[in-house]
Amino acid sequence: MSASKETGIGTDPEDVKKLQLDKGDKVALKDLLEKRLIECGWRKDIEQKIRDTLEERGLANITHEQLSAEIIPQARALVPEVVRKEMLLRVREALESPLGSSEK
Repeated sequence: MSASKETGIGTDPEDVKKLQLDKGDKVALKDLLEKRLIECGWRKDIEQKIRDTLEERGLANITHEQLSAEIIPQARALVPEVVRKEMLLRVREALESPLGSSEK
């Protein structure tokens, strides 16, 4: 199979499986991300953006899908760089850990 330029790992299902996090790691990383986003005020900022958008456009004039399409790109762009870097480091550590799902 061909190897990815980024990872050097092929698209073979066995290679892909090796890169998957186990459920415990996923939950722990998700909880950490949520905690960091709350700590830095990102969550409150996004909640306020949602309120502002609903107030401007009117609750009856916007669908959930439209609101999501408008807010999600802004929310992703507003994640602080320090949080992005920490999460990238933690994901790499979890994938490289000898205690990861591929070694159990």
